[in-house]
Amino acid sequence: MDFVLADAAREPITSPRRGAAPAGRGAREASAEPPPCERARRAVVWILDDSPLEAEMAARSLAAGHEVQVFTDAAVMLERVTSSDLPDVLVLDQVMPGMSGTEICGLLRSRPATVGLPILILTVAGHEQDLVEGLTAGADDYVVKPCPPAALSARVGALLRSKRLRERAERAERVAAVERDLLRALIDQSGDGIMATDERGVLRICNGEAQRQHGVYARDASAAIEALRANGLLALDGRPLRPDEDPLYRAIRGEKVENARWLVTRPDGSIRALAGTASPLRQADGSPAGAVLITRDETDALEAERALRDSEERYRVIISALEEGITLQDERGVIRTANASAERILGRPVAQIVGSTMLDPACRFVREDGSPFPFEMFPAQVALRTGAPQSAVLLGMERQDGSVLWLSVNAQPLRRADGAVAGVVSSFFDITARKRAEEERQSLLAAAQAAREEAEAASHLKDEFLATMSHELRTPLTAVLGWVRMLRTGKLAEDRRDKALETVERNAQAQAQLIDDLLDISRIMAGKLRLEVQPVELVAVLDAALEVVRPAADAKGVRLEPLLEPGVGPVAGDAGRLQQVVWNLLSNAVKFTSRGGLVRIRLERSEPSAEIVVSDTGQGIDPAFLPYVFEQFRQAESGTTRRHGGLGLGLTIVKSLVEMHGGTVQALSDGEGRGATFIVRLPLSAAASHARDRRGMSLPGAGGTDRPPELAGLNVLVVDDEDDTRELLVTMLEQCGSHVTAVASTAEALLALKALRPDVLVSDIAMPGEDGYALIRKIRALPSAGGGRTPAVALTAYARTEDRTRALRAGFNTHVPKPIEPTELLAVLANIAASRGEV
Repeated sequence: MDFVLADAAREPITSPRRGAAPAGRGAREASAEPPPCERARRAVVWILDDSPLEAEMAARSLAAGHEVQVFTDAAVMLERVTSSDLPDVLVLDQVMPGMSGTEICGLLRSRPATVGLPILILTVAGHEQDLVEGLTAGADDYVVKPCPPAALSARVGALLRSKRLRERAERAERVAAVERDLLRALIDQSGDGIMATDERGVLRICNGEAQRQHGVYARDASAAIEALRANGLLALDGRPLRPDEDPLYRAIRGEKVENARWLVTRPDGSIRALAGTASPLRQADGSPAGAVLITRDETDALEAERALRDSEERYRVIISALEEGITLQDERGVIRTANASAERILGRPVAQIVGSTMLDPACRFVREDGSPFPFEMFPAQVALRTGAPQSAVLLGMERQDGSVLWLSVNAQPLRRADGAVAGVVSSFFDITARKRAEEERQSLLAAAQAAREEAEAASHLKDEFLATMSHELRTPLTAVLGWVRMLRTGKLAEDRRDKALETVERNAQAQAQLIDDLLDISRIMAGKLRLEVQPVELVAVLDAALEVVRPAADAKGVRLEPLLEPGVGPVAGDAGRLQQVVWNLLSNAVKFTSRGGLVRIRLERSEPSAEIVVSDTGQGIDPAFLPYVFEQFRQAESGTTRRHGGLGLGLTIVKSLVEMHGGTVQALSDGEGRGATFIVRLPLSAAASHARDRRGMSLPGAGGTDRPPELAGLNVLVVDDEDDTRELLVTMLEQCGSHVTAVASTAEALLALKALRPDVLVSDIAMPGEDGYALIRKIRALPSAGGGRTPAVALTAYARTEDRTRALRAGFNTHVPKPIEPTELLAVLANIAASRGEV
């Protein structure tokens, strides 16, 4: 380490070190300064001593770890001292010619740049008075000469450490001051009222918003607010607020208070409603330090709430006094409010009306012509969907006793501030008596009325829509979409492509069948679903369900293993619903089985039942949860359901459908991680089996080539405006040996009926001009000799139960839904032919 004697009259003194040049000018040149990184790590020490020898000794004592600068002239040193060129420590000899160390110390302490410079005085023994004067003048420490080098180095090191601590404290204080100023600015500018107390409850902070809320603008706002809070706080009901109800007081006691609301009486007598949150403050050691309360003025909001309640009460009274029925529905169409007139008109308690989406779900809603009134065309539903008001819509409610309540309905949409529809208000009058009188008057014009009704029926046909697609359609769509996407890749082998097409066709047919059940599916949980019961071969049902689930299982890497015993025997049931049962169980098993796992389905005969067993190697079920696995509400509200994989509504539907078929379902599991087993038992149907054996034929579309012998030579008249459908029917029937005449309209059908006298009529319903209903009415009006009793089969894409009923009431003998299932149509015609032969 080099140190320089900064005296203009002297040469620098170089400290000896290994490899250094001899003392003198050459030595100074040979001793290069340390690199900047090294200098930055070393403290700068100046030594002022008029004795070069003593200065050199002191410098050598401090050379290790310090950058030392030696001065022998006080004037030179003082000239060097500026705010930009200061040492970290100044070692100052007390006895100096011209100016003593005490005087130099006092001078340095008088300058702002050096007021904090650490100063160490060197004095000699016996000069205690000089020492006292130096310390009094501002020296930080002293050393008595001669002193050991280690002692001098230790004293300098102590001063350096003290300086660093002081600088660190000063920096921390500056940061703290900035943070305090920032916090004070944030508190002052906050839109919330902020008050803080010490641990004794004395208010220490009260910002401008808190003063405004309390109506206090005094210089000593804290004291004024303390007095106000002691006497002017009220509960929302107007009673004085007890001290233990005061949020700030509760927080001082250590309680966290959230969303409190109270009233404050201001000095001018006005009352404001405040809401806020209070929290206790604690020292670092956890001891109480006070509390802070953050408040907001909710006077306007509270007054708005009261005004809203008053307004709602006024409207409630007005609505209750109205003669017409009034209902209010939310944006989902759920009735939230109904008045007393609605109860009187509908004959249902308000409690039963509220919560439903219909005025009376038990009723069948009809149009004026008797056709079903689709739910999506209800005035309230149209207003919700389109935002357009609906006026004077005629709606009939066909009750259980057969009577019809006729209503004139208006619907007005309610809108939010942004224009979005938020609900709908409906009003309705009972016009049953008026309509009955109108019908009686119009009976005098029966002929004209009949023509008008036909025109109206034709007009209304365009307004009818298929029932809303239910979630059940997703089941066959899984297989359809899965196989179609695989087909689009072009990577399937020929046999797999054929299999894919078969699966798509089968599931498309399943979709058509499900359309018939759309209006009934909502009644499953209420036990009101009607089943299409017929003999069902379970092997086919299970195969169909497996095909639905297989794409998902393949994608997940789960192996499906069917073990289906042939010849188990038929059961009496609804094939579509039974397929839904099996699909639900299989999809659950695949869902809760990890990749590489196994799902096995077994069908076997277990007298007097057919037994379907679905087992997996998946995550299993806690035995404690098994008794509740089929319970809907228990599962919906219990965390256990989520913990055990979310067995939910699907299993509830399985249980309902199985029980409707007279069967039972059981869940078994050895515990979590050990798989699960579901066992479905369905009663075998001997009668159904016998009936199936007696028919003993395989029809086109069912995989066979046999044709019903009853159709050979049968004269069939086909009526359908669609060319493709007519061609399909003609080809199908001619392959069975029937004689087929096909026409495209009602007028052509009447001419053909008169000329050909067919054995059976097969007619579409929806046709331009005159529909199938008009055709059958005209045929049934003919005498028997003119074909008036010709057996007739209705074909229609309108496949709901009420559509089937309407076709039968119109005069058709039976009803076959579209898309046409060849097996079903040929069986129907064979039965008609057999009945005709027996007659």
